[in-house]
Amino acid sequence: MGDPTGVGPEVLLASLRHLPPRVSIRVIGDSRWLERVARRAHLSIPWGRFHWIDLANVPGDLRPGGVRPSAGKAAYAYLVKAVELLKQGQADGLVTAPVSKEAIVRAGIDWVGHTEFLGKAFRAKTVMMFVAGRLKVSLVTTHVALRDLPGRIRRAKVVETLKATRESMIRDFGIRRPRIGLAALNPHGGEGGLFGEEEKRILAPAVRTFRHGEVEGPLPADSLMRGAARGDYDAVVALYHDQALIPVKLVGWEEAVNLTLGLPFVRTSPVHGTGFDIAGKSKADPRSMRAAIELAVHLARRRRALRR
Repeated sequence: MGDPTGVGPEVLLASLRHLPPRVSIRVIGDSRWLERVARRAHLSIPWGRFHWIDLANVPGDLRPGGVRPSAGKAAYAYLVKAVELLKQGQADGLVTAPVSKEAIVRAGIDWVGHTEFLGKAFRAKTVMMFVAGRLKVSLVTTHVALRDLPGRIRRAKVVETLKATRESMIRDFGIRRPRIGLAALNPHGGEGGLFGEEEKRILAPAVRTFRHGEVEGPLPADSLMRGAARGDYDAVVALYHDQALIPVKLVGWEEAVNLTLGLPFVRTSPVHGTGFDIAGKSKADPRSMRAAIELAVHLARRRRALRR
């Protein structure tokens, strides 16, 4: 259920009311807190339809909104429990509600993000992808300061991200010959080296490791994103966080989903954060969370069918 003091519990409960039939859902959180959220938001929940895993770890005096170390500790515990169930083979997918990095760190826990945590837990090379309708964008780097970005872009990592993206397009989305575009780092694609050498030294050689037509680029990011949004490409590989997230949120903020590639199970999440300023006020839009659950269900079913 994510950070108890954020909008996660609220958008989770609102989304559960609209799930398709015959979906087995385990909800990890604090049952008393979730019941309290449902009453406050006037949500009628079919409680008996789901399996509730109650860790009962939310302090009784906690209130919605604001960074609280106790809430960060609780949110981290939900994720640890989910990893336990996944390793035991008791689930095909994981949908995570938003957490606060600050709250978790203030609780004394070493934390960067869900993607990095899950990659370490399952010894997997993870790739972050965002899905907003037909716009699908993967990231070469995730949470990196811009001043450190050029040094983090390596040819091997670019190739790894392109391969993971291509494999997901084929396996998860059923596109036999996906068209993938690679974004340039510098404005205008570097202008032949006038604005930087990364395109010539790193990105173009990465593209040449693929067969002709599999990957195009490096291409100026502004034009590439526009083309991908209208369907010219099945997926885009971007180099850093905002290069991907700005177009994704412009095109499909309400129903965009974060999908983690490279894990032995499906993992999704909404693209928004904890929303502390609106938590507990029944103002949170649940559509991204609902889309995250629906995509996880769809992909888990597809992967299971492919294994048969």
